[in-house]
Amino acid sequence: VDQSRPAHSQPQLNLPMLTSTHCMPNIRLARYGKWFNDSSDNIRGCCDKALQILRAHYGWETVDVTVPEVEEMRLAHYVTMGAECSASLAAKYLEKLDKSEIGWDVRIALSAYGSFSSRAYLNAQRIRNRQMYFHNKIFETADAIVTPMTGVTAYALQDDALRTGELDYINAAAISRYSIAGNFLGLPAITVTVGYDRGGLPVGLQFIGRPWAEATLLHLAYAMQCRKRALRAAGNPWCPLISSARKSRFC
Repeated sequence: VDQSRPAHSQPQLNLPMLTSTHCMPNIRLARYGKWFNDSSDNIRGCCDKALQILRAHYGWETVDVTVPEVEEMRLAHYVTMGAECSASLAAKYLEKLDKSEIGWDVRIALSAYGSFSSRAYLNAQRIRNRQMYFHNKIFETADAIVTPMTGVTAYALQDDALRTGELDYINAAAISRYSIAGNFLGLPAITVTVGYDRGGLPVGLQFIGRPWAEATLLHLAYAMQCRKRALRAAGNPWCPLISSARKSRFC
């Protein structure tokens, strides 16, 4: 990406031919250790091994950084999402909707969203702008930020979830922990499977790029995917999802 161009100017379309993984030897991946490690043992182990393989095979460097105010960013994202959801639905749908048509979890969420004030929403946008500044400073010295894709792997639903809905904010927050930069800040991101947990559920490594850096992210993901055999040799469990799905009761 031409850094001399304004961030709001869309560059020419660039879809790289992914035929070689050796054309990007000087990649720097930014890793915020405290945030990166806020994940389950299985996920953290798989992602750490993946970074070691990238460093050993391609010579890519992992640099330690700090992403300030991560918790504030999470809350600002939640307020923004909830306020916009409530505002877009309230006038047209919610007043006319039969409450029996929606689950209890959705009713609780919409009730909480409706309590957000306009001041809270405006403050959330100030935090968004502040986080864009923090992330852009990181991108001055790194090509991408690297995180796990999720804090936990997919968790089992309760038996009555289809009838009543399910409200599990602890696991839901862990699932979405590392997607905030993409959802809230609009930064491009890509994830690559780097292993599976003990239950055979996939573990992903995520690369977050600067604005308009999709081509770079495609190269990073392709390079990681090309080391699948090395990931297996390093002890990251691998599960053939298609054949496993065929044997399950859902197929």
